[in-house]
Amino acid sequence: MQNTKEYNIIIAGLSIPYGITESSKAKNIRLVIDQNGLRIVKPKRVGTGEVDRVIKEKAEWVYKHFNEFQERRAKIPVRKWESGESVLYLGEKYIISIKEHNKNTVSVGFNGVLFEMLIDSKIYGEERRVIIESAFKKWYKKAAYKIFDERLKYFCGITGMKYDSMRIKEQKTRWGSCSGKGNLNFNWKLIMAPLWVIDYVILHEVCHLKHLNHSKDFWKMTRGYMPDYKNAQEWLKKNGITLAL
Repeated sequence: MQNTKEYNIIIAGLSIPYGITESSKAKNIRLVIDQNGLRIVKPKRVGTGEVDRVIKEKAEWVYKHFNEFQERRAKIPVRKWESGESVLYLGEKYIISIKEHNKNTVSVGFNGVLFEMLIDSKIYGEERRVIIESAFKKWYKKAAYKIFDERLKYFCGITGMKYDSMRIKEQKTRWGSCSGKGNLNFNWKLIMAPLWVIDYVILHEVCHLKHLNHSKDFWKMTRGYMPDYKNAQEWLKKNGITLAL
């Protein structure tokens, strides 16, 4: 896929931003509303005029679902990174407890009940918030690698698939991806989702190791190992935007 270009359209007085992504694999124009808002995936041969026509044809659908997206986004709290706030981990909310000490170190720990953080008492203001957020991201990425690696090995074991490498990344529009060389990437933010949703994304990419497309054979393989995979798809569509620090 190439870089996404940003556009804007007005439907019933509502200004809706959207991105257009060209895909060499796309056969038709697809409208997607995910954790980043409205996104259009189109074949390279299709012009923006045709995209506008399709959006207008589906204006009612776009208006309804974009409004729902805005409502979900409005419920995400503005994080101040203070004690008492909560964060998501494996689908559950946990309270943050921040304590100060006199050492020039920052640490994050999880005891199964809450997240405990130690930070130098001499750090305050915006620098303190940036350091705390950075420390949490580092902890989440490490936790994501450990759990994703375990689940990936499990699904490769039951499917007989083999991969070349796995990396944890921060992808803007994807929860996971698979290259033709067998390299798998997973979005670290997925660690905030329930394990059964994580399992779906990992299985999805494992199935791509055999079918590097979304053909009937690909979905047949996915369904064979996870008959209710559509529940996970719906969960991500509805809650993906909440997987953020």
